[in-house]
Amino acid sequence: MKPDVRLNYKAIIIGFGEVGQALQGIFGCRAVDVTGHETIHYDYMHIAFPYGEEFEDEVKKYQLMYSPKFTIIHSTVPVGTSRRLNAIHSPIRGMHPNLEYGVRVHKKFLGGDKAWEVAEYFRDHGLRVIICDTAEATELGMLLGTECYRINIEFAKRAKELCDKHRVNYNEAYTLFANEYNAGFQALGMPEYTRQVLVPIRGAVGGHCLVPNSELIKK
Repeated sequence: MKPDVRLNYKAIIIGFGEVGQALQGIFGCRAVDVTGHETIHYDYMHIAFPYGEEFEDEVKKYQLMYSPKFTIIHSTVPVGTSRRLNAIHSPIRGMHPNLEYGVRVHKKFLGGDKAWEVAEYFRDHGLRVIICDTAEATELGMLLGTECYRINIEFAKRAKELCDKHRVNYNEAYTLFANEYNAGFQALGMPEYTRQVLVPIRGAVGGHCLVPNSELIKK
């Protein structure tokens, strides 16, 4: 769904990596890298650059520069960050590098005191939304999701090590058992007990998010 030009939203995206590019494809507004220095007032300012030690100072700088009515942080951040910045938090969900499709498929969480005020803006651009009372809920929800996935990856690696130690077929002892477990509990009407069934990876856990997010959850 392409945004209707009659909506006339005045918005800007700060950061033009994979997240910023996905947001530009959805919202159709201009994006700038984090070195922009113009002074224009916007209704909506999307924050799409990664968290770092200077993150809050950088966001404040752009808030002063653009005086947005609403600041929307799509970055994964430590719990409490958005409240300190008087911002709405809306985490990104999807698979790198094609994030736009994932953002469109998943419902977009909005957390914060003013989340309901930007919900219609998101809906007008074809997104389905879930509103949470606080930004802390969406900040922690994102971190818990990636931490659960990281732990499951580590568990699959450990399972493979034990299978190799005992000379047991991994697909039988782990994959088959887990798949049948899931099928059984789904048949019993208890899908909440479904387990992730992963293929073990070699080497350390990597990726864009898992290890950095595991550090953010400790802050």
